[in-house]
Amino acid sequence: MSNLPSRVPNVLGNTSLAHFDVVIIGSGPGGGSAVRVLADAGLTVCILEAGNNYFLGLDDPRPGFPIPLFSSDELKLSTRGLVSQQTRVEPRTFRESVAQGKRTYVGEVNNLPKAVGGGQIHADGKTPRFNDFDFRMRSELGDMPDADWADWPLTYDELEPFYAAAEHEVGVSGRAGANPFESPRSADYPLPPGPDMYVGALIGEGARKLGYTPFPYPGVNLSRAYDGRPACNDCGLCSFYGCPTNAKGTPAVTTIRKALLTGRVQLRYNCIVTRIVTNAVGNEVTGLQYLDPAGQPATVSGDRYILAAGGIESARLCLLSDRDGPGVGNSSDRVGRCLMYHFQTLGIGIYRQSLHGERGRSVASGMADFRGVPNDPDHPLGGVIEFGTNSEKISEAKNYVHSLFARGRFLKKLLRASPFGAHIGVMTLQGEDAPQLTNRVDLDPDVKDIHGQPAARITYQPHAFELSASRYYGERMIDIHGAAGAQFAFVPPRYDGNVTPTTRHVMGAMRMGSDPRTSVVDRLQRFHDIGNLWCIDGSVLPTGSGYNPTLTIEALALRAAAAMVDSTRPEAVVARLAVSRRP
Repeated sequence: MSNLPSRVPNVLGNTSLAHFDVVIIGSGPGGGSAVRVLADAGLTVCILEAGNNYFLGLDDPRPGFPIPLFSSDELKLSTRGLVSQQTRVEPRTFRESVAQGKRTYVGEVNNLPKAVGGGQIHADGKTPRFNDFDFRMRSELGDMPDADWADWPLTYDELEPFYAAAEHEVGVSGRAGANPFESPRSADYPLPPGPDMYVGALIGEGARKLGYTPFPYPGVNLSRAYDGRPACNDCGLCSFYGCPTNAKGTPAVTTIRKALLTGRVQLRYNCIVTRIVTNAVGNEVTGLQYLDPAGQPATVSGDRYILAAGGIESARLCLLSDRDGPGVGNSSDRVGRCLMYHFQTLGIGIYRQSLHGERGRSVASGMADFRGVPNDPDHPLGGVIEFGTNSEKISEAKNYVHSLFARGRFLKKLLRASPFGAHIGVMTLQGEDAPQLTNRVDLDPDVKDIHGQPAARITYQPHAFELSASRYYGERMIDIHGAAGAQFAFVPPRYDGNVTPTTRHVMGAMRMGSDPRTSVVDRLQRFHDIGNLWCIDGSVLPTGSGYNPTLTIEALALRAAAAMVDSTRPEAVVARLAVSRRP
């Protein structure tokens, strides 16, 4: 560790490493969790990250580091998109169906942050587990027209120890049993819940009047100091914002930092992988081609490789790596198919009193009553509900400025009164997408990024399954707002065609399964076609549940990496991680 922190530009960790046991593409929740296990087990790892690093001293062994380059700055994060994919030079394209032609839109389509630590940097930190029935949706629902439901090749009970390990690695605050619909746990959360937001308490009281059961939403916004990081100060800007105090348990300041401090990891950022190179028969990866921070071609090789670039980019890279063929690891023709999001429905209430969105953690409470159980004849299978409100004062002000009449003193009155901000309560339904073979990622035949690579093209149209749940539960969210005392309540216009999905929960496209004919990776997330390549991100999820997917991605990544170390006892491998955690 004497060479830490690195003094080499765009490199973190041990710069003297020349041979790598494992090379990882991407440093988000999947890659960031895997590197923690691998480095702890003594393996040398190289991570290639396409984005920048916003954590000064991430590999500095001194206590108190790193220093995040974030603040509660709406212009920097929300308006200018500091950590976002810049769609003018790295666009994606969109269409609803093949019948619409090559594309109907070019620009932003479900873009996630490009940065060390990945998409969880901008997330508000919600980390619930999936339910046990989420792992057997095919068995629960059976055949459904135009849907491709699948059972997972593992059960909730098999993943439970890794859920517990992931919660302790990132520091999840919550209360076991508070969600009456949750599946069995082996232990309580490592931290108790933090304080509820006023908006959450208000909407929650309305929900209780109607017989629902709100609960403290599990999240990685620390309720008290943990593992060397401070408690959350409830500044109100978690969603779409990097944390200025490291209280949010993103991979950068949790698993990646610990891995870097072992001296067995080298993280190269601002490095864009352009091709996975395989041998002549395509069953073994021999190296990776990438563009270095200066835009020059470079290569790196190792014994094993992990693809963790995210649900869209992982599929795109496999297709880019075999432009004249079906794509790397794609003998099943499943790479890119069954792309899923969460079909979000908003229930908005207008309240007389201020709801104080600037105080809290964006989402501190919610309810799972609308998730329900499969095949309930009286209630469709929906998703979890999050209680929140608006905390972005500048964005709100921009809406007034754009109004023809909002000038001078009237504008000032609007800003003080904040009718479109301080008085709005929002319920967000995370509806589960039915997987469809026609919802997919492929390469746009014409549109390219700044590097000359074909852009990812998204073909997506919601299924009747999620549309019916949205209609049904939209009315019930209006009822809850009424019970909570809202003056008005409504559901904004739902999907009406040719609308790109806005949720950042990107899943599917590299399905995990036991049958090589209908899946891309096996139950330990290794490619069926390629013996030394794994995929460890949200793209492997066979179904998307109605709960936020980040913790499940992390648990799966811990499990897959532990099996790479010891396939006979992966639970024991992750159990050893507790030794290096500080209370």
